[in-house]
Amino acid sequence: MLPIMFTAIIACAATAAMTAPYSQLLALLAGPIMGSFAGLCVALFQAWRRGPEWSAEKDLDRQTDAMVSALRQLAEQGSAIDTASSAKHSKSLQAITEPNSTSSGTMPKRAAG
Repeated sequence: MLPIMFTAIIACAATAAMTAPYSQLLALLAGPIMGSFAGLCVALFQAWRRGPEWSAEKDLDRQTDAMVSALRQLAEQGSAIDTASSAKHSKSLQAITEPNSTSSGTMPKRAAG
C-alpha cells in the first residue's frame, strides 16, 4: 500500500512540476490523473509479481480455520466443565444453607448468669 501511495504522490508532483510552466490549469488537471495512473501501474505490477503467493493464502486460510475450530472445541469443553463445577457448587451451597433435620432450626438460649 505504501509503495502505491508514494509512487502516486511522486508522479503527481512530477507531472504538475513539468506541466506548470506551460499552464497552471493543465498542471492541476494532469497531476492527479498521472499520479492515479502511476499508482495503478504499481498496483498491477505488485499483483503480477505476487501472483504465486496468493495460492499460498488458501493454505493459510485452512490453517486459520483449523485453529479456530480447535479453539471453539476448547471453549465448549471449558463451558462444560464450568457448568459441572457450578452444579457441584450449588449442591454444596444448598447443603450448607438447608437446616439440619435433627435441629429445630433455632438457636439455643443462653443461660443467664
